[in-house]
Amino acid sequence: MPGVNSSKAPTFNGETSELLEFFKLFEDLASACGLLDAKKCKMIICYIDIQTKRFWVTLMGYESKDFTVFKTSILSQYSGAAKGLWYSIRDLEQIVISNVDNDISTKTELLQYYWQFQPVAHWLVTNNKISA
Repeated sequence: MPGVNSSKAPTFNGETSELLEFFKLFEDLASACGLLDAKKCKMIICYIDIQTKRFWVTLMGYESKDFTVFKTSILSQYSGAAKGLWYSIRDLEQIVISNVDNDISTKTELLQYYWQFQPVAHWLVTNNKISA
């Protein structure tokens, strides 16, 4: 497993919408390293901040070293985490509002705006929050 400060280390910033991605990265690395459940429970808490660590170690599955139970316990504590990344119409509005005064005059500026706008708009359409 990569060291805590390694650029290859999975990190969790506390954002519910990022939790599934954190687990995916961690589990891919753990699988590649051949970690068993007990070691996964021990290692995953190395990649989170101290406050989160103090909370997670109190959850079911940690002491019993059952990673599946531990992961389920963690996900149940973060409302909406099991759904993964999600956006609101307000997120899309914020992107538009924050760019309203920008004079987009180059292809690069247009692409930067598009790269912000497209993922949010796509998710909202796909999840029937807005229509195309």
